[in-house]
Amino acid sequence: MSMALRIKLSTMMLLQYAIWGIWVPNIAMHLEKLDGFKENPQTKISLIFMTMPIASIIAPFIGGQIADRYFAAQRFLGVSQIVSGIVLMFLAKMTSFPAVFIGMLVFNLLYAPTIALANSIVFNHWPNDKFSTIRVWGSIGWIAIGWIFGFWLGLPETLLGRKPEVGDLFYFAGVVSILYGLYAFTLPHTPPTAKGGNPWAFLDAFALMKNPSFAVMAVIGFFVAIELQYYFVQTPSFLKQGMTLPESWVGPVQTFGQICEMVMMVLLPLVLAKTGFRITMAIGIAAWALRDFLFAVGHPTSLVVTAISLHGVGFAFFFTVIFMFADVVAPKDIKSSAQSFLSSVTIGMGMLVGSLVAGPIADALNKDWPKVYLVPAILCTVCCLVFLAAFKFTPAAAAKASEPALSGSEAK
Repeated sequence: MSMALRIKLSTMMLLQYAIWGIWVPNIAMHLEKLDGFKENPQTKISLIFMTMPIASIIAPFIGGQIADRYFAAQRFLGVSQIVSGIVLMFLAKMTSFPAVFIGMLVFNLLYAPTIALANSIVFNHWPNDKFSTIRVWGSIGWIAIGWIFGFWLGLPETLLGRKPEVGDLFYFAGVVSILYGLYAFTLPHTPPTAKGGNPWAFLDAFALMKNPSFAVMAVIGFFVAIELQYYFVQTPSFLKQGMTLPESWVGPVQTFGQICEMVMMVLLPLVLAKTGFRITMAIGIAAWALRDFLFAVGHPTSLVVTAISLHGVGFAFFFTVIFMFADVVAPKDIKSSAQSFLSSVTIGMGMLVGSLVAGPIADALNKDWPKVYLVPAILCTVCCLVFLAAFKFTPAAAAKASEPALSGSEAK
């Protein structure tokens, strides 16, 4: 736990999430300008966002069967980031929908496995109970790159010799990715395991669906994840077109959600201790419902901008807590599988469905923003009410659930 190691691992996390944090808030503004996205733009943009959930579903196979078995984690991380950085550079020149879709899919297939690899490097060289002290730098990286890129877009044309464009995000992300890839080779050596992980291990946790509390949480988590992707897809266009924010402010304003998230993470243990899992998670869902209702109202601008902060409340109080709850109720021998299962249901399938519906809804409603945001607002309101009515959890139930798990064959 030396300071030098802390700095190395923290820098790794900062770079890991800076790459993600530059394209998610900005790419929609770039794509809607391209010739290949003129027809049904929101539908096509949402399909581009779908490449990340697809890659997240495939990532366990890449990480478990290739990275874990044949390569030291830091080397696989380095090569993946360098290659993905090169792909990002090429994406800056692509204008057709098929080319951008394939390019983003290739990029995310390279990037998605590195999230788990970065976590693995931390867990191998840093105490697990101190993981948050390293992971918080990922949020800082996301926020920092948002403001840096926003500053770039605001620079005058006379200073650069050309007008900064939102498409420059690919160059920014590409440079960060390549630098991160080179930096990865300096990280602590994390050798491959003798045997690769089982990519189907998350199915072992399917037995947890027999637990009514876990089942309710997983199902609600799936639907709430649809709203999460809906937010990522629609918000940049909404802020630029619906709220007439300058492009240089769209990315920085969206970081208010991550700033609030960091504050909520500090408050989370206190809220959990005071209210328990049920109320804490319900607050998280309700925060996103309120945010979407305020987006639907659409004025004044200060209210809408403030509402973005509610993203941090929902992410900390719901998306963080569902994984904490899974760890509490899962038997010891399938705790890791429970986390993988929940990730597949939410970040994988939920956000994939969100990608499929977000764009067509906006196009069908002709970007009538009040109507566009009433859809997720109502979805989250229903989810919150159903969750409060159906989620029943007691410490006794948790103790019973933590008894030895079913055998592998029974679990499947």
